[in-house]
Amino acid sequence: MRTFLTPLLVLASSAASAATLNAVTPIPGHAAGSFGLSENMGPLAGGVAWSADSSTVWTLDTTRELRRWRVSDGTLLRGQRLRPPAALPDKRPDFPNARLTLSGAATASGLPITARGYRGSEPVQLTYRLNTGNGQETRQPDCPPSMTGSGACALDGSSRAWGQDSELQWQRGGRVERLRLPAGLSLKPDSGPPSFSLGLSPDGGRLALLLLSGKDSYSSGKGTLLTWEWNAGGAAQAPKQTRLGEVLLHPGAQLSWVGERVLLASNVYNTGDNYGSGGSRVGQLLALVTPGKGPVWTLNAGANLRGAFPSPDGRLFVTVREGSVPEVRRVADGSFVRSLGAAVQDAVPLSGGRTLLAVQDGAGFGRIVRHEPGRLTTLYRGPKVPEHLAATPDGSRIAASSGSTLRLHDKDGEVRRQWQAGGDVRALALSPDGLILSAQISEEYKINGVPNGREVVRAWRVADGTAYPLPQGTRFPVSQVVIRQEEGRKDGSYRRRHVVTERGKGTVLWQTPSNGSGLYSLPSPDGAWLAGTGLTPASTEQIPPNQERGTVNRLVRVDARTGKSGPVLNVPVAHPDDPYAGWGIAAFDGERALLSESSGDGCGASLYGYKLADLASGRTLNTPAQLGSGYARLMGCGHFAPRPEADFAPDGRLLIRDGNRLDWWTLSK
Repeated sequence: MRTFLTPLLVLASSAASAATLNAVTPIPGHAAGSFGLSENMGPLAGGVAWSADSSTVWTLDTTRELRRWRVSDGTLLRGQRLRPPAALPDKRPDFPNARLTLSGAATASGLPITARGYRGSEPVQLTYRLNTGNGQETRQPDCPPSMTGSGACALDGSSRAWGQDSELQWQRGGRVERLRLPAGLSLKPDSGPPSFSLGLSPDGGRLALLLLSGKDSYSSGKGTLLTWEWNAGGAAQAPKQTRLGEVLLHPGAQLSWVGERVLLASNVYNTGDNYGSGGSRVGQLLALVTPGKGPVWTLNAGANLRGAFPSPDGRLFVTVREGSVPEVRRVADGSFVRSLGAAVQDAVPLSGGRTLLAVQDGAGFGRIVRHEPGRLTTLYRGPKVPEHLAATPDGSRIAASSGSTLRLHDKDGEVRRQWQAGGDVRALALSPDGLILSAQISEEYKINGVPNGREVVRAWRVADGTAYPLPQGTRFPVSQVVIRQEEGRKDGSYRRRHVVTERGKGTVLWQTPSNGSGLYSLPSPDGAWLAGTGLTPASTEQIPPNQERGTVNRLVRVDARTGKSGPVLNVPVAHPDDPYAGWGIAAFDGERALLSESSGDGCGASLYGYKLADLASGRTLNTPAQLGSGYARLMGCGHFAPRPEADFAPDGRLLIRDGNRLDWWTLSK
């Protein structure tokens, strides 16, 4: 085990609300998923920039969090959140307008950044250098890094290349060359839009072009790399042609010159996984290519890496694993050198300000660590990254999941048992008595040979890992009672109800009315109470086929064994103009609850804020402003901010994990 100190920072204290916030970031790094994954063509969002001497590197994620690292040992030197350029301000703090991309080498003027956003309804693109010390912006020639293959240029704007109609044009200084492609290759396929990518060397003297060829090359195709150089006479030489093998690539690639070779990071077409086919794989194809000969090395999409940003000295490059953890690798052979920070995947609060953390490191490894004020102890490290955790209140028994693998650990992190869950685990919970482990699982199945997925709940006995039988429709988690949902049509109308049974016996304890809108699935830590949410009938609107929308949420605490309800708390939606907005329960300790107002659609989601409530008395509580609105954000739609996760510790303190930061709130009773 490894132990080292970590600083604790008291951020806020409010006498009026009798609430104190202690915030700590024990794991330096970017939030999990904050670089985005495969839904955008081209390189990863955010980006990377190197110092001129290759000794430090900056990493920028989609939430505008910038980190500066010392390359030799991976030490975090500085972190800050960037603001958009003055010419592209945000409409409101929690809804970003400009999207920032970082690429290239830093100079005395600052970091090379491209901002893309809207001024009114018009798209705007700005290229500038940012001095991170004083915030000064120095405009640059509007020549951004290639994102979708439309063009490329040197950072100083002296050279550029672009595709126009069916021609490739290369400008260097005042001279423009029209480049002819070898027979059988075209910038514009017969069907669909162009699907090429371009890359210029830093001095503008070399040009690389990646083409996809095949029946549907606008969506997938085999890759061909063409490269040109300016000769001594100032003209472009005949291209060198390199075929990249049989793998089907997807439009969108990053091409960087390292000396006379090309470092490539290309999207890969998804030929079929557990959820279907089409689009791009999560990981990209990374390769170092010698023009005219072929790849020196290749890392396939299964490595789950995206982007390849070479250092100015040509020895190293930075890539990002699974949209979360930047890695330093060697240009010569693609081998792993070190990670730059780590990403916290999950957290379980314990008493005394202690926390169990699931941490994703580089090279596909992960850890379970225990953090306590002033100390961080590694309990487990292995090649399977722990993604979800559950633990007994004293931390003596820990459950962890990695994909579809479940593990039981003792308090020291030793693996006591391991088995397969039968699908990817989305959430874990131990019953209050510690005897049953339940999991929410994404189960795969096929209909007429077509892959499909559904969410199911499964459970196991902790003592021996054997399956614990559950009725169909069981809701997560399994506590001292088992809740199953029954739904269907009766008398021409849609009906849904909850049936609550005693765990281990199957005896029906109580059930909800078949036409009720309440959902009871969040148990208190001791299993004695259930928190329920719903809509007041007067504010509810039915949306075909089986959805409801309302402007007042109904929240209540019920006895888990009898179903007897306490006082009802009605909370109006604070953003009624948003048809998807509503209040839910983020955390529940048996009396108090942290309510969250959120919204979501097919593109992304919004978190509007939190509110404290006492469900035992049916009233809202005084909520500090920083807790009420300080976590508001847009999640998704190109801005991959983490969704805060909240839970009460056994000693009553509230933990909100925001990416890698742990916010401990001490609240008055």
